[in-house]
Amino acid sequence: MRIPILVTWLMTGVVCLTAAQAIWQTEATAAADPKSHGVGPAGEKLDDASCLTCHNGKKQVLAFPAADGKIRPLRAIQKDKLTKGIHGEMTCVACHLDIADNIAPHKKSAAAKANCVTCHEGLWETVQKENLTAEKTRLGVVVQNIEAYKNSFHARPKSETSVKAACDDCHDTHYFNVPPRGTSKRTEWHLTVPNVCGAKCHTEQLEEYAVSTHGTAVMERHNPKAAVCTDCHTTHDIAKTSIDTTKLQIVENCGGCHKESLASYRDTYHGQVGKLGYAYTAKCYDCHGSHGILKVDDPES
Repeated sequence: MRIPILVTWLMTGVVCLTAAQAIWQTEATAAADPKSHGVGPAGEKLDDASCLTCHNGKKQVLAFPAADGKIRPLRAIQKDKLTKGIHGEMTCVACHLDIADNIAPHKKSAAAKANCVTCHEGLWETVQKENLTAEKTRLGVVVQNIEAYKNSFHARPKSETSVKAACDDCHDTHYFNVPPRGTSKRTEWHLTVPNVCGAKCHTEQLEEYAVSTHGTAVMERHNPKAAVCTDCHTTHDIAKTSIDTTKLQIVENCGGCHKESLASYRDTYHGQVGKLGYAYTAKCYDCHGSHGILKVDDPES
C-alpha cells in the first residue's frame, strides 16, 4: 500500500511545481516586457471569448504604443452592445486579421490592420462573383458610400498618418448599427447626428446649432423632421464649404424642406445667378446664417 501513496505524493509535487513555474513565467514576462502591461496568456484559443477576457475593461486598462510613439489606451468592448450591432455575428479576428496569437503583446502577422474600406470592398467583390448583389443590396450601398467618401473633404490628409475624418470617427466600428430608412429606429438614430458631428470635431458649430431653430427642435423637442448636419452637408461626400459647388448645393438642400421659399428665391436676381452656376450672389445662409439659424419672427434674428 505504501507504493501507491508514494506515487500520489510524487504526482502532486509535479503538479504544484508545474503550476508554480507557469505563474513565475507569466510574472517574469510582464516584468521583463513593459509593453505587455501586466497581461499574460489569455487562453489557448484565438476566439472572441479569449479576446474579451482581456478587452472587456473589467480587469485593467489596456494600452499600447501608437504610431506617434505615445501610449494610448485601448477601448473596452461591451459584449451585449457588440452582439446587437450589424457586425455582431462576426468574430474579432474576422476584422483583426493581423493578430496572430492571444498573448499580450500580440504577435502580428503580415495581414493588414483592421480597415473598414478594404474589408467592405473585398466583400462586395465576393458578392459580385457569386451573383448575390440582389440579396446583398445594403452592402452595395456601403461601397457606394465608400467611393463618395474617397472624394470628400474628410478623406483629405490631416497629417502623414491620418485623414481629417475616418469611418470610425463617425461610426462606432464595434457597435455600428445604422437602421434602415423608414423605420422608427432610424428616426432615433437621426436625432443623434448633431452630437456625432459636433461633440468630437465641430464643437463651435454645435454650440451655434444647439440654440438655433433647427437645433432646439432636434435636441430639445426631439423632432425628427428638423434639419441635422447631414441634411445640409450630406453624409459621405461632404465637400469643403468654401467652394462654389458646395455653396450652391446647400441652397438646394435647404429647399428640400423649404420648397416655397426656394421657388421664390429662384425667381429673384440672386436665384437666377445661382441657377447659372455662380455663387457670388446672396444665398440662404448669407441672410439667415448657417448653424445658428433663427425663426424669421424671432426678435433676435
